[in-house]
Amino acid sequence: MKRRLLLVITIGVFLFMILPFAAAASEEKWPSRPITIYIGFAPGGGMDMMGRLLSEGMSKILGVAMPVVNMTGANSAIAMDHVHKQPKDGYNLFGISSAVSTFPATGLSKLTYKEFGMIGIVFGNMATFCVPYDSPIKSGKELVEGLKRGDLTGSNSGIGGMWHVPQLIVANALRGKFKAVPYTGGAPAALAAAKKEVDFSTSDLSEALTLIKSKMLRPLIVFDDKPYVLDDITIPPITDFAPAMKNKLAGGLGWRALGYVKGIPQDRVNKLIDAFKVTMESETVKEFGKKNLLPIVGTTGAEADKIFEAATQTQSWILYDIKEAKRSPQELGIPRP
Repeated sequence: MKRRLLLVITIGVFLFMILPFAAAASEEKWPSRPITIYIGFAPGGGMDMMGRLLSEGMSKILGVAMPVVNMTGANSAIAMDHVHKQPKDGYNLFGISSAVSTFPATGLSKLTYKEFGMIGIVFGNMATFCVPYDSPIKSGKELVEGLKRGDLTGSNSGIGGMWHVPQLIVANALRGKFKAVPYTGGAPAALAAAKKEVDFSTSDLSEALTLIKSKMLRPLIVFDDKPYVLDDITIPPITDFAPAMKNKLAGGLGWRALGYVKGIPQDRVNKLIDAFKVTMESETVKEFGKKNLLPIVGTTGAEADKIFEAATQTQSWILYDIKEAKRSPQELGIPRP
C-alpha cells in the first residue's frame, strides 16, 4: 500500500510539474487550423479585395490558410451576427467597414464596438459620385442641381452603409433629396450606374476605376475639400458646390478594417495584430493601395478601437439628427460625440 501511495504521489507531482508546460506548448501551437475571414459584401468590392489581400499576407505569417467567405446581406449585419455566434477562439474574423458604425441608427443590428474589437484598419476611402458616361448630367454642378430638385436615383452599398452616409450628408447640406437604391457592395453600385439602372452612384473611386477608364462612368464629385487628379481627369470636391460641407466631411469618411469578437484570448489577438502589422508593411499592400487609389491607414489595436467607437457615435447620431434613422442610438447606449 505504501508503495502504491508513493507511486500515486510521484505521478501526481510529475503531472503537476509538466501540465503548465504542456498548456504553454498547446498555446504556442495556435493557430493550428484555418482562420476564416467573413466579408459581408459581394466579391470584387473594396471589402472583398481587402479581405483577400490580408488573407494572402497573414496566412504566410501565421502558417495556416485564411479563406475568405462572402456572406452578403443587411449591409454586412448578417456576417457580423454569424461571426459573433462562433466560439471565441480566434478562428473566425470579420471584415469591418465603417458601415457598421451606423447600425445603432439603422437598426440592422444591435452589435457595435462594444462587442467587436479591431485587429487593424487597412484602408481609408475616397467616396466618388459618378454618373453614366453618356448621362445628360455632365458636371458636378448639374448633379448638385439634380439633388436639390430631388428627382434623382442613387445607388450605394446598402442603407446606412459606407456610401449611403456621404449621399445623405450631401443631400441634407443641399436641402435636397434623392431615392436611394441599395446594392450588395460598392462595385455593384458603380456597375448599376454604368448600366443606367440609376442616375448616379456613390462608391470608392477604386471600385469605379475600371468603369471610369473604360468610359462607362463619368466621375463628377469626390467627397473631400480638395480635387483629385486621375490621369487626365480632375474630379472636383463637393466643397466646390457646397462650401458648408467642409465642416461635415468627417462624419462621412469611411474605412475598411479587420475585426474580432471580444472575448478571444489576448495572446491570440496579439498574434493576429502582429501578423497584420507585418502584412501592412509588405510591398504587396503598398503597391495594391497605390494601384487601387486606396489610402493606407494601418492603425491597430486600441487606437483602431477608438476610431471605431468615435465613428459609431458620430455617424449614428448624424443619421438620427437628419431623420434618416429607424431608432435612436441611445437605445443601445451610444452617447453623442
